[in-house]
Amino acid sequence: MKKRSMVVFASLFLISSSALAAVVHVSGHGQSYDPGIALEDARADAAAECAAQAGTPIQEVYSHVTRANLWLADSIWTCEVP
Repeated sequence: MKKRSMVVFASLFLISSSALAAVVHVSGHGQSYDPGIALEDARADAAAECAAQAGTPIQEVYSHVTRANLWLADSIWTCEVP
């Protein structure tokens, strides 16, 4: 009986710990003389921000590229963190 209760407890613990994952938003920024490189850098920056929180990037929510002296890019991602 003790072994069975431990199995039930362990399985409930695994289920509840997987339910504790949260979805957060991270942003990245990039700049370059080429708009494609600026956006690529912004996406890489957002992915690094997510990885720094031990998370997994899910999808890009928003991206924007603006022309100044350089191309400035922003990228916002949803990130699932434990």
